[in-house]
Amino acid sequence: MTFGLATTLSRNGDILHAPVGTEEAVMMSVGAGRYYGVNAVGARMWQLLETPKTIAQLCAQICEEFEVDAQTCEAAVLKFTHDLIDNGIVHASAT
Repeated sequence: MTFGLATTLSRNGDILHAPVGTEEAVMMSVGAGRYYGVNAVGARMWQLLETPKTIAQLCAQICEEFEVDAQTCEAAVLKFTHDLIDNGIVHASAT
């Protein structure tokens, strides 16, 4: 599946997650036996995905909360989203 800013993301309900301090989080896929560490932006994206959101909505919120321009944010979020989907951490659906 190809995805872009209009793609809606939702959490995989089987992923366990926990904050690590105030700047990071860890997520674990019990089924795959793997864990993932994320920085402050990744942890915030996970929080925002408590309810399904489009990639554009995530980018808009990240740009408001972090010092990043829209173009850089979009590129980074799209790359990170690709990793999340590939590892089964989030699900994508066309809008």
